[in-house]
Order: sequence, then C-alpha cells, then structure tokens
Amino acid sequence: MVMDTRRLRATIFEHSGIAVEDGDPIMAVLVASAHQTEEIGARLLRRMSPVRVVVAVAITGFVFATAGSLVTWRVEQRLFAVERADWMRQQSDPRREALLRSGQGVAALALAESGVAELLAKCNGRRSWRVEDGYCIPATPDGKPDGFRVRVSPRMDGT
Repeated sequence: MVMDTRRLRATIFEHSGIAVEDGDPIMAVLVASAHQTEEIGARLLRRMSPVRVVVAVAITGFVFATAGSLVTWRVEQRLFAVERADWMRQQSDPRREALLRSGQGVAALALAESGVAELLAKCNGRRSWRVEDGYCIPATPDGKPDGFRVRVSPRMDGT
C-alpha cells in the first residue's frame, strides 16, 4: 500500500520548519508509524460494537448521576437538619413564646393569616400608598384608592 506523503511532509514542515524529501530515511520511519497507527485503529474499531459503546456510556452516566444525587441528598439533609435545629432553638425562646401569647402576638398572627401583615409592612415608605385609620390603602394606576376590608377573626376580639 503506497501512501501519499505530501500531507505528512507538509505537517512536519509546518511544525518543525524542516523540509523532508520523499527519499529521506526518516520518511520511511514516519510512513511505517502511520501505517501502524492506522492498523491499530482499525483493530480497535473491529473489536468495539456500537451496542457495547452505548451500554458503557449508559452505565457510566448512571453511575455519575447516582453519585451526584446521593451527594446532593446528603447536603440537603444536612441543611435541613441545621434549619430544623435553628427553628427549634427559636421556638424554645421564652421571649418569643411570651410575645406570641400576648394580645399583640395574637393580633399579629391574625393579620398574618389574613395577608394584611405583609401589606402593612410594604406600605411603609411608599408614596403611592396612604394610611387611613390604621389601614394601608394602595392606589390604582388611575389614582383612585383600591382599599380592602379586613374581616374580624375570633382571635382579634378575644373569643
């Protein structure tokens, strides 16, 4: 099998700056090496079947996905444990417990349940909203008030 050595010689010249002629002994070594490389590649391709390649890639992907999932699960479990411990610590604070049992705490919970607490908290510092009789009244784009009614819950009137 005769090999066209023009590309090989051009690549050698490009990378090393050395011009190699067809009759040079180094060309015989390079051509033999190229033939050997092609033969090894052909043997490897004959040994590999597409099904084996697909199965190997699938197994590798499954292993990495499982490892990633396990690591993520462990990290999330630790974060959950830290958050739960923090929450338990906050709940065991006697000052917080006393505040929640007070009249203000009960009123705050009722406002939070009805969604008004967030609205009142957002009202502070907004020029487009105004406070009337302790209520935060937002204005619609046309400038008219867009008020709301608060239903009195049993907690607020003490029953």
